[in-house]
Amino acid sequence: MRSAGLVLCCVLVSVAACSVTNKAASPANTAPVVDALLVGVEEVRHIANYEELTVRSYADAHNPPPGNQNAPGTCRAAGISDLTFAGGWSEFRSVGYSGVTHDIDPGGLALVDSVSQAVAIYPDWHAAHQALDQLESLLTSCVAQHDPQYQFTIGHLDSSTLRITAPRWSHYYRVKKSALVSVGVVGIEPVERIAADVLQIVTDRIN
Repeated sequence: MRSAGLVLCCVLVSVAACSVTNKAASPANTAPVVDALLVGVEEVRHIANYEELTVRSYADAHNPPPGNQNAPGTCRAAGISDLTFAGGWSEFRSVGYSGVTHDIDPGGLALVDSVSQAVAIYPDWHAAHQALDQLESLLTSCVAQHDPQYQFTIGHLDSSTLRITAPRWSHYYRVKKSALVSVGVVGIEPVERIAADVLQIVTDRIN
């Protein structure tokens, strides 16, 4: 399962290494709504009790990134990628904060502790929920492939919240109004509590 943790870690760390060029348009003179929804690094440091978290510029994107191009089939939807978020959104923003642990994987790579957030704004609640339903279908298909590097559990907190978990990794997806929110935590315990707390703050800001 350590190899699975590393791959899932890489999924989140690479969330915005590069971005899609055909960005959905937003009004030129209007600040994007999503910018006000995401939780800043100082607040996340407090939530995670992890002062070493640092803003990573590669994770700051206004388009869903390609994600892990080596992921098998639908597994690229895990984490944050252009497969995670269905098309039709009008605004998108992702950010990521991370630090390096002293844990070393068998291949000699340092595992990265990270917290990622993303929000996509759709035309309405139905479109956002359809995006969540599509994501669940893709993730279910991924699990069915039984790839040893993508072994995670899919569950629901409620009808609008999807959760996937693996050792030292947790990712939540929630629909509120016309927004689909994504929050993932790798390597910072307790991963589920941290992810849930950040998610709650984001969704509380959606009026």
